[in-house]
Amino acid sequence: MPPRKRAIPAAVAPADLVDKQPANADLDALRAEVATEPDSDDAPKAVPLADTTVLVKPFLDWPVSANDDLIAGKFTAWVRKVLHGDDFDVWTRVDPTNRQLIEFLAAVEKISGLPLGSLVASPNS
Repeated sequence: MPPRKRAIPAAVAPADLVDKQPANADLDALRAEVATEPDSDDAPKAVPLADTTVLVKPFLDWPVSANDDLIAGKFTAWVRKVLHGDDFDVWTRVDPTNRQLIEFLAAVEKISGLPLGSLVASPNS
């Protein structure tokens, strides 16, 4: 049996595309929603660390390698990449305990909206 020929669809007219684009009200609503999401501004956020405060860069400004460090449990390497300015020097002077690290991660979770605890490698993995 010879192969059946398929009909070639007609080209989509630009007028057809206009009807499928969101209305301006939809775009405005989307922009408003994004503006209320955690990390929607570009300013570093103050996060408590032991008896001091450090500034953490917005999540979208973290290098991807910082995500890898966090997943691998390389906290010092991760912090070096996500703290703003000279705040890594503060981290080094504090040399936080594991309890302080957990509190720090919880505070970063709160400001970023990210489930950092679920990304961290467990000691058994």
